[in-house]
Amino acid sequence: MAIIALLAGAQTLAEASRYERIVQALESADPELRASFASSALLELTEVYLAEADLARRQARDSDEALRLTAWSRAVERYAAQLALVLDDITLGFPVQLRRHPREAVSVSVAGRTIMLAHPRSGQQPTYEQSVLGQFCGQGLCRDLVAVEEATAAIPMSPGLVSPHWEFTALGPRCSHYNLQLAFRGDGDLGQQRALCQQLLEEAELLATELAWQQRHGVSVDWEVLTIRAVPLRPEHLVLLNTAGDSLLVTLPLLHGTEGLLGQLVPWLRQRFNSERPLPPVLLEAAVLGWE
Repeated sequence: MAIIALLAGAQTLAEASRYERIVQALESADPELRASFASSALLELTEVYLAEADLARRQARDSDEALRLTAWSRAVERYAAQLALVLDDITLGFPVQLRRHPREAVSVSVAGRTIMLAHPRSGQQPTYEQSVLGQFCGQGLCRDLVAVEEATAAIPMSPGLVSPHWEFTALGPRCSHYNLQLAFRGDGDLGQQRALCQQLLEEAELLATELAWQQRHGVSVDWEVLTIRAVPLRPEHLVLLNTAGDSLLVTLPLLHGTEGLLGQLVPWLRQRFNSERPLPPVLLEAAVLGWE
């Protein structure tokens, strides 16, 4: 029975998102790490609720439900003020507890007060969790929390400089970067073509780098699930990686705004940092994508 329980626990951990795995590790980690995570989560949540209050105020100006929206705005601001008090308690050194709940958001308890780390709009919860990880892990605090086997290939921490290679043929110019090619018509504006090529290759390189980094740190990428979504009131886009809820926050206006483009890039994205297999050539046509 004990072996079955251990196997079940290992399977649950493997299926959990990176956010959930880090919270699970923090439950038994040093108190200072829990306090740092809770501070990052509450700071981000405070910004979320203040933005929600500001949105309600702006909507109230031209709405028939101005009184309701104004009341909601004030209630949200009061809640944000309460979050600030919990942050003060963490700064004062009160113990921090983190708890995971089935089918509910993680909670943090400080000095007898419990806060659910949940975005007021449930559809934005993955964005919130990714922002929290960005703040917390950006301090170098996640490296030892979730141990994973080191990948054999070196994965860059940030995307490298993209310098496209250009060819000029009778059919039109073509730019390329590591076997990712974009072909243009011969009668187009070369300046616009250069800018479009640079934008595409930089976004593709950025996404490939971020995906490889996630995989190296134990996050599974389900290529059938991989999608890009817009984030309300933010310039970034949410990239959903798997059904466990792992995601990225990156700015990909061209990839998000061009229907079918991500699917065409998947073979290249999968192999961009895989040293064991050659990169498959991927040829995109600007005219087919609706860019010319």
